[in-house]
Amino acid sequence: MIRPPGERLNPKYVKKTFKDARIKVMVWACFTGDRLGPLIVCDDESIGAAEYEDILYDGLFSLVDDILELSDDETIRVANDDTILFMQDNATCHKAKEVLEFLAQHHVPVMKWPAQSPDLNPIENLWVALKAAFHKRFLELFSHPSKSLEARYRYGEVLQEVWYNQGIELITALVESMPKRIQAVLEANGGWIKY
Repeated sequence: MIRPPGERLNPKYVKKTFKDARIKVMVWACFTGDRLGPLIVCDDESIGAAEYEDILYDGLFSLVDDILELSDDETIRVANDDTILFMQDNATCHKAKEVLEFLAQHHVPVMKWPAQSPDLNPIENLWVALKAAFHKRFLELFSHPSKSLEARYRYGEVLQEVWYNQGIELITALVESMPKRIQAVLEANGGWIKY
């Protein structure tokens, strides 16, 4: 509808807008059955294959190095292809040819991931707990959201704090739930399951 001259402020011709106050922060994290890996706060709201390789190098490989590190008593740990199985879903950057080649070059076996299967991914449950804990901490520390660089840096610090304060019980339970998740997906012929 075209407004007639002189009717600029007539409510009939004014469209209300809503300014979104939400702040989006993209993070990547990993864990095993007995420990949390690093949580990496991404600079952008989306990432490509090259950025994802950097995240894997800094995040996943630091966790693997920590797992395989020699103990103080000089015990040598023997690892084989069954020691680590990396789980990632079918996000575009995860499936990129260069990322899969990068993981293969570094001898990181990747779980074959069925399409449209968030029920299988235990980290999805961990994200729910992380978001709830972050929101609670946010309300304690901040009066309102801000998109400033300084605020985004502080949000990253709070996310790190919340991530490393999660209990190992939830992480262990999530890892131990994997055989049940996989069986349930198989029984549902790839359909929806309760997880």
